[in-house]
Amino acid sequence: MVLSLFLPGLGELYAGRPEVGLVSFVIFYALLAVNIALFYMSPIIALFIAPLIAILAWVIVLVRAGRTAARAPQPFLLRAYNRWYWYAAIILASAFFWQGAVKNEIKRHWLDAYKIPSDAMEPTMLSGDFVLASKRLRGKVPRENEVVVHEFPTRPDLVNIKRVVGLPGDTLAMRDGVLMRNGIAVAEPFIQLIDPAASAREDLGSGVVWQVRHLVTPPARETEYRPDMRNWGPLVVPRDSVFVLGDNRDRSADSRFWGALGLNQLRGRPLVIYFSRDRHSGGVRWSRIGRRF
Repeated sequence: MVLSLFLPGLGELYAGRPEVGLVSFVIFYALLAVNIALFYMSPIIALFIAPLIAILAWVIVLVRAGRTAARAPQPFLLRAYNRWYWYAAIILASAFFWQGAVKNEIKRHWLDAYKIPSDAMEPTMLSGDFVLASKRLRGKVPRENEVVVHEFPTRPDLVNIKRVVGLPGDTLAMRDGVLMRNGIAVAEPFIQLIDPAASAREDLGSGVVWQVRHLVTPPARETEYRPDMRNWGPLVVPRDSVFVLGDNRDRSADSRFWGALGLNQLRGRPLVIYFSRDRHSGGVRWSRIGRRF
């Protein structure tokens, strides 16, 4: 049973029933796949059911190992592979290769978890929220107003979370904090505008150069175009790209600063907040746990 804690099915292998161990191995990872599927079907239900399934998987593995050992013939004749060094090798391979490979496969293609470190997406996401996200988005066109996980343009090894406000070919502008999409003002009940003075002072940096290149009517001289965080455009979102903004519009570094994102830079979409802790008081924000996006 202890051996099976290192790798499901290893206990049955030691007890001389490798075929029974293989079944335990398959059952364990089949239940893991069920857990992943649950988060796609209903993230809120999965928050409560997934831990129970995980416990069930380990109980099944341990019970099967114990029963197999109890039913082994007496006296038990050691097989050729019943040597400590073979099991040490298997355990090390599992710890440093197999388990790592499974974890990386899940994080790369299915699910990943993130902690929100800033207030750029308030009030949708608060600093201290822990978010579970789907990875099934890379290369696909998201929906308008969808919240996405994406690579940071200047640091592909970092990730960011923003809201998609413009799809390929959309014409976007902002006037006094009101987003205009294809000439129509967009209702955005999920945003907040809190600091107009700071918004006007903020330097958009290289974003000005990017915006000038994609303006509907470029100015005669680049210096004639003076956008700020609440007033810019109109500009056209390039092909195979999306324009993203933070919900906390006066406190977010986003496409206004570094331009549109390529679809290949999108990594996934947040599913649910699975934990939340106030960064100032340290208290758990129970009311936020289970919120979907």
